[in-house]
Amino acid sequence: MINKVTLDNEEFNFNESLLPCLITGAAGSGVSYFSITMVGNLIQQGKKMIFFTAFPVAREELYAQIGRDSTFEIKSELDIGSIPEGKSIVVKSGNIHLWQQVIESIKNIDEYIIFVKNIEEYNETVLRVVGDNKKIIMSGNIDLCSFKKNAVEREWKSKIIFTMPYVNLNIKIPKLEKFESYIESEEYKGVLRLIK
Repeated sequence: MINKVTLDNEEFNFNESLLPCLITGAAGSGVSYFSITMVGNLIQQGKKMIFFTAFPVAREELYAQIGRDSTFEIKSELDIGSIPEGKSIVVKSGNIHLWQQVIESIKNIDEYIIFVKNIEEYNETVLRVVGDNKKIIMSGNIDLCSFKKNAVEREWKSKIIFTMPYVNLNIKIPKLEKFESYIESEEYKGVLRLIK
């Protein structure tokens, strides 16, 4: 079952107006569970997602929250040609080359939100592959990211911060508990809380 998220204690649902979105936090802050909940929430609204993470545990958490019915798993190049219409894509964890092939092969890529978790595990290729696409969610520890300078300079419509990074994101955040983050976007500012 999907977790819930509140914004200043009111139930909150994510929408495409938040994209592109950067989510950052240190390990243990709740950033991982939150990111997966955000993606699951969007998938349940009928949005199509390309879900890519460094580690399989994130994929299993997504399935635990939303099931498998609305997703199609790509384990090898052979699967790319048979993506069903209307389903979100879950790319084999850790295989950035396969993820890149998926992005480059999909003709209607603008219909998908591209989610990349564990950005600190990858290099500049991630930004190059997503290019000018605005429908992206990137999640991880920005301080440990090898392409942090370019990531910070990218235009983000919303930023969700779990722990204050050393990198300057031009945001001041209040004191937060585990599973709490601060969102700043054109529409929203306040404390997001993940309710498991």
